[in-house]
Amino acid sequence: MDLILLNTFIKVATIGSISKAAGLLCVTQSAVSRRIKLLEEHYGRPLLERTGTTLRPTPAGKMLIEKAKSILDIERQILDSLGVKETRQKISFCCTPSFGIGSLPAILDSFLADKGEKTDLKFVFAMPEEALDGIRSGRFDLALIEHCDDLDLNGYRTYPLPPDEMIFISAPARGIDMPAPDIDRLLGERLYLKNETGCAKRFLDRNMRSIGRDGNEFVNTVYFDDCPFILSQVRAGNGIAFVSATIVQAELRAGTLRAHRIAGFDPFRPRTIVFSPHMECSPAIHAFTETLFAAHDIPSSAALFSSRRTR
Repeated sequence: MDLILLNTFIKVATIGSISKAAGLLCVTQSAVSRRIKLLEEHYGRPLLERTGTTLRPTPAGKMLIEKAKSILDIERQILDSLGVKETRQKISFCCTPSFGIGSLPAILDSFLADKGEKTDLKFVFAMPEEALDGIRSGRFDLALIEHCDDLDLNGYRTYPLPPDEMIFISAPARGIDMPAPDIDRLLGERLYLKNETGCAKRFLDRNMRSIGRDGNEFVNTVYFDDCPFILSQVRAGNGIAFVSATIVQAELRAGTLRAHRIAGFDPFRPRTIVFSPHMECSPAIHAFTETLFAAHDIPSSAALFSSRRTR
């Protein structure tokens, strides 16, 4: 039995509120609910009465509180006897803004459900070159690289992830209703990009060169270092953008935005997770990597850490 589950249950039963307990435990409400559900599934009976505004323990829940407190007290006695001080683990993770906006929130929510209380997290959004520099210097434990240009990863501990698709997007009001319009149709639109030297711009220029065109041919380009602003402008029908499909997948499904793919473009950017050579495989880092892999339907990362695979 995971002691985190017992501690979470005691907090909820004492306070009578999942949201307040989540605040004290520094995790999400969904994480707390998931932990209670795991306990109830383990013991095969409800542990909380969910009628009314305040949660109260059931008879089984009251018994569990009494026993759980004893178990947690024994754990503290063992640590005291061994002279072990409970320390918080740390993770420093770097990724590009598109991954941070499109994929990281769900991964983080899943990770916090199990390890949030015992881990200090640091997340940094940066370009691939800065991420690799941080890996080399030991500033980051791991980084997720999206290859907008060719990168030399020889000597790094790496593992490939599924690629990221880059697409043009527009509002239905723009009338670009073809899934694969001619590039000249898009060149007449105002193009929004996040950064003049960012991954999207570099990847776009690379693809434009591959079809014998130039990224500067767009009638007007606006650089604005804020993804929500760019998306708001595109939704308003003020132009188009070239973005990661993961950022706008919900709006594409809802039909509030349209995706456009250009013939001759290679829209898929390779993604690689890079591990610091200075990194020790702490339980928290292992758990975070497992969560990252699970989000991409990749088998357990245990073999990765045991083999110390390098590219």
